Amino acid sequence: MRMRRLAAAFSCAATFAGVFAAGGGALAASTTWTIQKSPNATLAGGRLDAVSCSSSAACTAVGQYLNRSGITVTLAERWDGAAWQKQTTPNPAGDTTPSVSPELLGVSCPASGFCAAVGEYQEQFASAILAETWNGSQWTLQPFPVPAGSDSPELSQVSCTSAQFCEAVGSYTDDSDFDTVPLAAAWNGTTWSLQSTPSQVNSSGFTAGFTAVSCTSPNSCEAWGSGNSNNPAPDIAEHWNGTAWQLQTVPSGAVAVNSMSCTSAAFCEAVGTSAAYNWNGSQWTAQTLPSSISSAGITGVSCVSAKRCEMVGEGNVSGNDVGLAAAWNGSKWSSQSTPNPTGATWVNLNAVSCASATSCEAVGASEVEVTANDPRALAETWNGSSWALQTAAAPAGATNNTLSDVSCVSASFCAAVGTHLNKAGNEVNLAEIWNGTSWRIQATPDLTSEFGAADSELHGVSCVSASFCQAVGTGPAGADAAVWNGSSWTIQAIPGDADVEPQEVSCATADFCMLVNGFGGVATWNGSSWSTGTSVTGFSFVGSVSCLSATFCEAVGEGPAGENATAWNGTSWVAQTTPGSVSNSLNSVSCTAPTSCEAAGQTPGSNGNPTPLAEAWDGSAWTIQSVPAPADSQSSLLAAVSCTSAASCTAVGQDQSSAVTNFGMAETLAEVWDGTAWTIANTPDPSSTQQNLLTGISCGASNACTAVGQYEDPGEVPATLVEVGN
Repeated sequence: MRMRRLAAAFSCAATFAGVFAAGGGALAASTTWTIQKSPNATLAGGRLDAVSCSSSAACTAVGQYLNRSGITVTLAERWDGAAWQKQTTPNPAGDTTPSVSPELLGVSCPASGFCAAVGEYQEQFASAILAETWNGSQWTLQPFPVPAGSDSPELSQVSCTSAQFCEAVGSYTDDSDFDTVPLAAAWNGTTWSLQSTPSQVNSSGFTAGFTAVSCTSPNSCEAWGSGNSNNPAPDIAEHWNGTAWQLQTVPSGAVAVNSMSCTSAAFCEAVGTSAAYNWNGSQWTAQTLPSSISSAGITGVSCVSAKRCEMVGEGNVSGNDVGLAAAWNGSKWSSQSTPNPTGATWVNLNAVSCASATSCEAVGASEVEVTANDPRALAETWNGSSWALQTAAAPAGATNNTLSDVSCVSASFCAAVGTHLNKAGNEVNLAEIWNGTSWRIQATPDLTSEFGAADSELHGVSCVSASFCQAVGTGPAGADAAVWNGSSWTIQAIPGDADVEPQEVSCATADFCMLVNGFGGVATWNGSSWSTGTSVTGFSFVGSVSCLSATFCEAVGEGPAGENATAWNGTSWVAQTTPGSVSNSLNSVSCTAPTSCEAAGQTPGSNGNPTPLAEAWDGSAWTIQSVPAPADSQSSLLAAVSCTSAASCTAVGQDQSSAVTNFGMAETLAEVWDGTAWTIANTPDPSSTQQNLLTGISCGASNACTAVGQYEDPGEVPATLVEVGN
């Protein structure tokens, strides 16, 4: 069972990591704190919803992705015949929160120097139209008219015959009767103009919006409209003759159409869900599909002639969602084999565009774990005989990152550890090294589960030099340890209880380190290997350990009769009496001598919520010190402490203000001990509306402290946080 120490009064969980000073000179009061840029692990991502090719060497695909700040933004990428490359695309004004979520759903490129793309975004709890054009060098947002008396307009697809004519279709809600209405507009090379569209009402009063369109000239377009689970409207088809839209009859029992492709006024294909329909110039007719795809999700179609079309979509094989494709030869549809990315359990081909019978591009997305990670952009190519995977542009996007602990030995070396989510949605090790100029992520090996999936997280780190650090944490089958040798991290075998959190470590020398887990299990390092040590007893939870030598360590935590402290004398643990409430908890300890230790944690306040707690050990007794809480504090705690002498300590943690402007959101907290009193230092918060947490600190001879933790970025995704005080 995993056990992670939580701050019950906080809406965001915080792991209380003990951090241990490297020792050294006196520490100046850390009154000025600044945020230090730290990297985050990223995930290649993206989803491609539409593609259009004007030749085998000119294709454009569009969709959306999660950027490095956790915000969804538009995505466009270009195929030049050799590679896919991401393009810069504009986004709606105000796309700074997850709720806006713009996406490009349709694209049409009649020539290599022109494309039109359409989609939607959220604005004030309703959908809004997104339209962009490509002029051969850049994408530009285009104003799009909104029907009078409309609500939640959105565009689904676009079809262009030249840079001077495009047709975009979608839907909107009529404010007068709340009916869904088909939406169509034409591009004349400069502006978009709304067109009048007829609609068809079923017996229940439902009407459909447009979902697909294909044009062969400014005087000939076909559009199809369909309902959905929230709007069980009748399917409709309409023809644009250059002057007006006219209703057409669709086959009885028609299903929702996702895509259309016309090669002339006398030939079109429309596909959707598990059906295909053909237009012969006078009527729509349902077609027979191969049994292998008859129950699949068909999402795209592209035709180069009445005798050559490709359709793509998503199927299911052995419980996994896989891409599918089928070809039309003028008389029937035949299934084709499509490759899937290695390890993917979900693959969806959303769209296809063919420049010729021997050149097609299909795009979509794939995931390793459907329920655990964001999609990754997918592209495949057809050469006339088979489909092959391509490397789509998958932009770097945000994923959960957190730093739990840090250890500094000089102004030019610190090691920080934590965890991040990998592409499978599993927690894996994160380690960063400070070289005096910048923080850089260092590759760390991960333990794997019995199923082969990486699953590791680092909680604590202790360094004695720039060439020796021990980091500890948990993996799928037990404790996780890694050693830094000055250039790389190496996983070590370590005994101990299986998967107990947290795992905290303190090294006195390169030949002696002690690990203590939350249940009091102990392991010791002798310079070459880890072995089981004497367990800490009498604690309900052990939060931290600080070692000065093989014959002196101090451990603190929480016990059934109050917070606990105990000392290691090289042979056994000797319990120490701690004063105060039985509800007190000590989360971290830092010792500079056997007669000088400082412990930090929390104690219940008058409102029942935690307030900061600090206690000092003088070699014979623990004494509670007075620790101020921030003004307007609703609840606060100290998660970690680091000392360079009995008169110089800094503790960090979190505070929740009762102020309405930031109610319930955690803010960083730092307090400094000067040998006489604790005072609050001013720490910056990178997020003004979300969580800001400091969970580890290390203060050294450079008269500076480095604290680590996490904050929620603009997309509400946890990101690494490093702050330095001097």
